[in-house]
Amino acid sequence: MASIVSTPSLFHSHFLLFSTKPNPNSQPKPPFIPSPSTTHPELKQLLYHKSKVGFDKLDDALLVFDQMLRLKSGLSVVDFNQLLTALVRMKEYSVAVSMFREMRVLSIPVDIVTFNTAIHSCCHLNTLDYAFPLLAGIIKSGWVPDVFTYNTLIKGLLSQDRPLEAGDLFNKLIRFQEIQPDAVTYNTIIDGLCKTSNTSMALKLLRKMEEIGCNPDAVTYTSIIDSLCKERRVDQALVLVSEMTDKGISPDVITYSTLLQGLCSSGRWEDTERLLTEMGVRRIYPDLHTYNILVDAYCKEGRTTHAEDVIEIMIQKGVPPDSITYNALMDGYCLTGKMDRALEVLNTMRSNEIWPNYYSYNILINGYCKRQELDKAISLLRQMRVEGIKADVQTYSTIIHGLFQMGRHNEVDNLFLEMLKEGTKPNIVTCRILLDGLCKNRYMDEAISFFRVMECKGIVHDIQIHNILIDGLYKNGKLDEARNTFDKLASRGLQPDVITHNIMIRGFCQEGLFEEAKELLSKMETGICLPDAVIYNTIIRGSLLNKRYGEAVVLTENMRARKFSEDASTTSMVLDLLSKEEQDPSVLAFCKWFLQ
Repeated sequence: MASIVSTPSLFHSHFLLFSTKPNPNSQPKPPFIPSPSTTHPELKQLLYHKSKVGFDKLDDALLVFDQMLRLKSGLSVVDFNQLLTALVRMKEYSVAVSMFREMRVLSIPVDIVTFNTAIHSCCHLNTLDYAFPLLAGIIKSGWVPDVFTYNTLIKGLLSQDRPLEAGDLFNKLIRFQEIQPDAVTYNTIIDGLCKTSNTSMALKLLRKMEEIGCNPDAVTYTSIIDSLCKERRVDQALVLVSEMTDKGISPDVITYSTLLQGLCSSGRWEDTERLLTEMGVRRIYPDLHTYNILVDAYCKEGRTTHAEDVIEIMIQKGVPPDSITYNALMDGYCLTGKMDRALEVLNTMRSNEIWPNYYSYNILINGYCKRQELDKAISLLRQMRVEGIKADVQTYSTIIHGLFQMGRHNEVDNLFLEMLKEGTKPNIVTCRILLDGLCKNRYMDEAISFFRVMECKGIVHDIQIHNILIDGLYKNGKLDEARNTFDKLASRGLQPDVITHNIMIRGFCQEGLFEEAKELLSKMETGICLPDAVIYNTIIRGSLLNKRYGEAVVLTENMRARKFSEDASTTSMVLDLLSKEEQDPSVLAFCKWFLQ
């Protein structure tokens, strides 16, 4: 018997394969429990304790399972449930599911709690295809699914972005009265609706809760308030806060922080001050997240002095700033062009033993690139490597964009190769920057070659990438290739947008192909992608360029009928026509009509 406990059993090794965490198996330490002499009361006491806090190591949990199998005749389903709960607390969901399966194979008794724990683990593993058969297993075993079962499944569906299925399951519960949904059920559905921007439906469900006597709580209201604020319906959010207060439901710091975010995003600073005063009266004290919202909002407005004041208050109130606080402040200084002050913030972070991360450096690098101080940006990139901070794709993309803008395109190749060597893969934004830089600097052969590479990698399923290439081809005199790329969009499953059409219409006009430009506009007017003010102004200028003044009148009338107006470039072109010494009567007539 001693050997079963002192060495890993078959079950022990089997379950280790399912662990979602690293298994330091090099020199296993002797287990602290159990021993061959472990009694039932000792094991039960241990299981009760570990169900609250989890085991220190997965090995210990598996050894306990081995011991339980030896003593199973004297153990109840509660004891096995406690072991599964301990695994869940350790976030060892795969092991919990595997152990549940083993229990079923060994005919170890289970109950609704056992099933619920297994379903909970499946949902965390995003394996709902196994979770729903477990629901059927509950019924086949003679148990009745409870509210926790359905709450878990609904939450699992929402976490996998399957809101329709979650709604269907919820409605089925209501329709067939299989269970009485509780506040947790409603809160789960409401939160899912809010996260998918179905705020109106969430409000209806709130009223439904009240109708059936299921009392909403602060969590219910906060989810809807957050969604309203994100939709910039802050006044409705304020009404909802008043409503919950009138009903005796106290808003907490999360509710107020959510509302504060909405007010700050809408620039309603006076309301923000009133809300902070109200928090003080209610003795609801701002936490780190609340303060960070204020710091970030002030910095986005360029009000860095106010942000500094908030940080001073934080420190006075015993809420130490974190990396999020300092990153927001750095971003604010970069936004206002105060790069020296931004660097001071970085040094303050270090002196407070808050170590900057790649995001901190990205803020500074972006600031220097916007000020066209590329050498300082590259120097920070080198400093990141010295400090052991891995640059991400945004770091490299920002500097590559800056190099192209400064005309230092010869350095781009080396930096891109360095990026690949460091194991950082380019994303769609990087590819857009590279293609755009090559086109604008007239490296069209390289641009086309890069586009072909992206095609092979499956990256080019993106209309913006195609817009960049088509525009580059036109501007570099490759009209046929531009047209060919445009014609292939449909076969690639891409829908040309307004920008694509504008590029094509401008290109046709510049090449004297005005009839083709008109034909494309006509297709837009009867299609899905309707022309906007930019399109109309482009083709009007094209008609003037091609001396089609009568058609310019028709196009201008069509544009104005659609409530669009001529832009500065079009007006300037008309004025230039008027200023010419030799006046064609048709030109003069058009200009007078246009400017009246």
